[in-house]
Amino acid sequence: MTIFRAFPDFRGSLPFMRLLPFFALFAVPLQAGDQIRVATYNASLALTLEGQLPVLLNNSNYTKAKKVAEIIQIIQPDVLLLNEFDYDPGNLALDRFHNNYLNVSQNGRAAQSYPYRYTAPSNTGVHSGFDLDNNGTVDDTKGDVTYGNDAFGFGEFPGKYGMAVYSKFPIQTAAIRTFQTFLWKDMPGNLIPPDYYSAAEQNVIRLSSKSHWDVPIDVNGKTLHFLVSHPTPPVFDGAEDKNGRRNHDEIRLWADYLSAKTSGYLYDDASVSGGLAPLQRFVIAGDQNADPTRGDSVNGAINQLLDHPLVDGSFIPLRPNGSDITSTFNLRVDYVLPSKAGFGNLSRAVFWPTGSADGATLVNTSDHRPVYVDLEILPFIEDAVRDLDISVNGVNVAFTWNTEPGVEYGLETSADLKSWTPDSSTVVLLDAESQSASASIPNSGEPHFIRITARYGP
Repeated sequence: MTIFRAFPDFRGSLPFMRLLPFFALFAVPLQAGDQIRVATYNASLALTLEGQLPVLLNNSNYTKAKKVAEIIQIIQPDVLLLNEFDYDPGNLALDRFHNNYLNVSQNGRAAQSYPYRYTAPSNTGVHSGFDLDNNGTVDDTKGDVTYGNDAFGFGEFPGKYGMAVYSKFPIQTAAIRTFQTFLWKDMPGNLIPPDYYSAAEQNVIRLSSKSHWDVPIDVNGKTLHFLVSHPTPPVFDGAEDKNGRRNHDEIRLWADYLSAKTSGYLYDDASVSGGLAPLQRFVIAGDQNADPTRGDSVNGAINQLLDHPLVDGSFIPLRPNGSDITSTFNLRVDYVLPSKAGFGNLSRAVFWPTGSADGATLVNTSDHRPVYVDLEILPFIEDAVRDLDISVNGVNVAFTWNTEPGVEYGLETSADLKSWTPDSSTVVLLDAESQSASASIPNSGEPHFIRITARYGP
């Protein structure tokens, strides 16, 4: 379990300083009451014609959608991102897939109800007005590849390869932020290929090939920021590597968004600047089209997230055979990455049944496999243990701190910081009126460590 210091500045207590060779205090969160499953799935529901997906979903007979829905009914995520799900302005596909497929039992599976759903426009198939592929022609006739190459994001019509979010918990719609129109040139130190795009083209090219959404979700009073995207594949280009470079910077957008030190340049589609506020729970999800060690992405592209100090990139979903591959083209490209703070990790998996395993006949509907992570919601220790005070009274060391409503506290001891034992002999006294806690521990003189534990009560 990761140990977090709860008190960055306790140095002023001289009595405590004299005890420092024998005693130190830490604070960590314990298990929480609320547990959620978060999943991403590139469902390959991007079709040939504009408006085709909502038409096919208007009844319950579209075989591919039935397979996708059955997979989701097996996994039963609480929060789900679908990549490659065509967008239509009336949100018909979003609602019809739910009402006619997800919320209808497939082959006896438990129907899954997602009363909260979100989708928004995608840059795919939105024409730029420029010859972005430098083939000498501006193709503004929808329906073919050369049109898609001149769009802000590749797509033969507007909305192809879109995204959709389904949630069993309320979406804080008014607080959603989207970054569809953010210009690539406005990212400092961007990787725009030199001498490939004209100045006029750079003034219109958007960074996101689809969009980037921050979708806040209310999980029983605790906010989860669902940060979703689908960067362009780092292929289908030339020596200039325009798609590889763009993929890198699309991934970088979320890495920069997480910290005030790096997000100041960002602006969303409502012209609000900056990134995520401190001490926020988040989960980054989506087909990132980048593998940590393999494939054609720019070196280190996905490591911008996996190695980020606020991201738990060490918790790797695996297939039943132990592989981290998430696609039929033998790369790990699909990710569900929770924040280190505010969550505890329970389990994770790449859904890839084979042989006679349940669901094995369904997964060939896409060249990607669903990825999911089970999380428990934990208190932010910075909120749960505030204004910690340490004093020595005779042979006892006394601790007092301000508390977070609804949190239960305990103490654990350790001689080596490796194994911890609950301290059942010490009682943490809570004062609800003053929202404070106190505990007194004998100072044995032996080297030992104490940590405060915190969990949300039932």
